[in-house]
Amino acid sequence: MIKRLILIFVALVVFYVFFVQVQVVITRKQRADRAAEKPSEQRPQKVFAFSFTKYTPEGQREIEIEGDSADILSNTVQLMNVMAKAYAEEVPVTVTADRGEYDKKNNKIHIEQNVVATTDDGTRLVTEALDMHPSDHIVETELPTQVKKDNINVEGTGARADTRLKKVKFKKNVTVVVQNPEDKETGPTTITCDGPLVVDYEKNIAHFKDNVVAQDSRGKLVADTMDVYYNRVSRRVSKIVAAGDVVIENPDGNKTYSDSVIYLADEGRIILGGDTEALYFGGDGPKDFEKGVF
Repeated sequence: MIKRLILIFVALVVFYVFFVQVQVVITRKQRADRAAEKPSEQRPQKVFAFSFTKYTPEGQREIEIEGDSADILSNTVQLMNVMAKAYAEEVPVTVTADRGEYDKKNNKIHIEQNVVATTDDGTRLVTEALDMHPSDHIVETELPTQVKKDNINVEGTGARADTRLKKVKFKKNVTVVVQNPEDKETGPTTITCDGPLVVDYEKNIAHFKDNVVAQDSRGKLVADTMDVYYNRVSRRVSKIVAAGDVVIENPDGNKTYSDSVIYLADEGRIILGGDTEALYFGGDGPKDFEKGVF
């Protein structure tokens, strides 16, 4: 009899323990379901001010980045109201954007929406998304981009530049407008090409490729490739070197075909190279071209 009572007691204890464990599991599941169904009742995230500076092994500043973030401790920091400075030889390019992210591990920055990059010498780059590689001193984008410096405005799709914006490569669909404020009669010079285009602001030269067309009120110059030199002081076109199926057309409709052309803007003179053929529809013939096309 006593043995039977003991067995019943043990069975009751085991049943009670089992019942309690089941209730704990059910309660936890209900809490988890309620949390998933009502995210609005969860505690709101706080927004912190994020600021970070990275130095090179030589002790020079490499990158500074600031912005607002909800998680400043993660490896990839999501940012709003971004301001970044990428340094090359202690000279920064300052970039602002509405949002972005900073990859701490790989030291890379992606920013987007209303991206504006400026340098201390007045160069300004505008696009809608930009990737910054501070260690390599490179910024790049695949989107339409505009770069303006002094009286020269360049637009194209896809761009890659050093962080000082001294040398910029545009990939395709390029348009360059050179304003001539001191020569209102001539107006601006517009140059287009399929691309790529490389602009070297330090050497004051632009290298155009594929279906290049340079035009102003004095005429048009078409070629496969074209190197355009700018005067360092006046910022106007000083020389054009064109090659490959070159066509020169003046406002009268006269055309000259040549393998290559050197146009000396300051002298108003054109030097033809290789095979040359001319078609005249009026005026005084070849003397028209000695006056210059641009």
